[in-house]
Amino acid sequence: MLVILLISALPPTRPARVAAAAGQAASGEVTPYDLILAMNTLRVSYGLQPLIEDAIIDAVAQATAETMAANQMSWHIGDVRGRLAAAGYGGGATVWATENFAVGHMTIDTIMQVWSDPDHMRPATNPAYCHVGAGTAKASNGMTYYVLQAAYTSATSCGPYTYPAGTASPGGGAPVSQVIVPVQVATPDAEGKVYHIVQSGQSLWAIAIAYKITIADLEVWNNISRNDKLQIGQKLFIPTSNTAGYATPTPVGMVITSTPQADGKVVHIVQPYQTLSTIAQAYGVTVDRLLALNGWQLDWPLQIGQELIIVPSQITPSPTPRPLTPLEKLTPAADGNYYHIVKSGETLSWIAGLYGVSVNDLMLWNNLSTTSIIVPDQKLLLQVTPPPTITPTSLPPTATVTLTRTPRPPTATPTLRPSATASVTTTPAPPPQAGGPSAWGIFLILLAVAGLVLIVVSFRKQAENPASQQD
Repeated sequence: MLVILLISALPPTRPARVAAAAGQAASGEVTPYDLILAMNTLRVSYGLQPLIEDAIIDAVAQATAETMAANQMSWHIGDVRGRLAAAGYGGGATVWATENFAVGHMTIDTIMQVWSDPDHMRPATNPAYCHVGAGTAKASNGMTYYVLQAAYTSATSCGPYTYPAGTASPGGGAPVSQVIVPVQVATPDAEGKVYHIVQSGQSLWAIAIAYKITIADLEVWNNISRNDKLQIGQKLFIPTSNTAGYATPTPVGMVITSTPQADGKVVHIVQPYQTLSTIAQAYGVTVDRLLALNGWQLDWPLQIGQELIIVPSQITPSPTPRPLTPLEKLTPAADGNYYHIVKSGETLSWIAGLYGVSVNDLMLWNNLSTTSIIVPDQKLLLQVTPPPTITPTSLPPTATVTLTRTPRPPTATPTLRPSATASVTTTPAPPPQAGGPSAWGIFLILLAVAGLVLIVVSFRKQAENPASQQD
């Protein structure tokens, strides 16, 4: 059995911190001490020396948690190495640091599952890191912020450094030793099953994290409760991706893809130990595509149960009509005026604010004063003109314009003789009216009229000279 002693130096305010941690532990809340212990448990399981708790990093991590909680942030503050150096860590040497955070109502194993991707596992897997600090704070919405920071300096990797003048060395008191037993991951037996033998100092969450499963998995597959104390030498069955019936939550490396919804949208529900890279690989998309679709950043930890859009909806949603304002909802009364019916609890100032008018105008329109009392069901005149409301309707189909022309009488098509002229442009004369007399007909009519005139004149002369007729 491999036993590694962790020398953890606590800050100068150790008694108060220990008391606070004890209170949090009693209520089941995760303490900063739990965060450090969990990360160091993983670190020693990788064969590395545990990180040493540092007073300055503790203070910066706690201030970070409080700032994020006060502003309900979902992103890193940034420049963790600069903030640590400004607080005095490193004694003037170049500082290298990393920061993990999580937010919600979480257990220690859930937090470690959220931090299971390579970026957030740096404190556990990178041998260069030497010191660690953590902090927690509760936001006004009830959510708890968990922050862990790990750091080292350019002067030495995982070694001692000189503190600035006037800065206390971490701890300020006698160091406290702890025993951490790294969880050695067991290999499958002849049947392909994996069993873990519990060693002294090991806990359910440490075993669960080492095998990248959940405490619930250990409880279900071993018929035990997390409230039961583990026994040294106890044999625990570890479900794997080859275990029949073990699929949810999905084992490490297994991502069960979601089926498209009716609109073509694909949404993935994040499971423990899943990372952006493994999810992207399972769906055949890039990490950058996931970040863009979900407004996410690479260093933000995924939350278990978080919904990630893999493929957006293929249907363009219809625009949602803007809700009408109270002024636009007014309907004129029979007299053509607009009125407001007073309801219980309403005041003149509230009604004026509802319609965007002044209280003085409202009182003037209704012959009221500052001492007037309005009662429910009272009608208040509103001398306003509501703006026209635009009801979005589908546009009618575009009408096809058909031009109707009045037919003209056909014109005779002249027969053209061959000519050397290539083309001739003529202005056609207006066609003759149907049924009208021709020129020859008009000539004959005029000739007949002239003849009649001559005959009439001849008869008149004969009537005037009867004697000449007798001769």
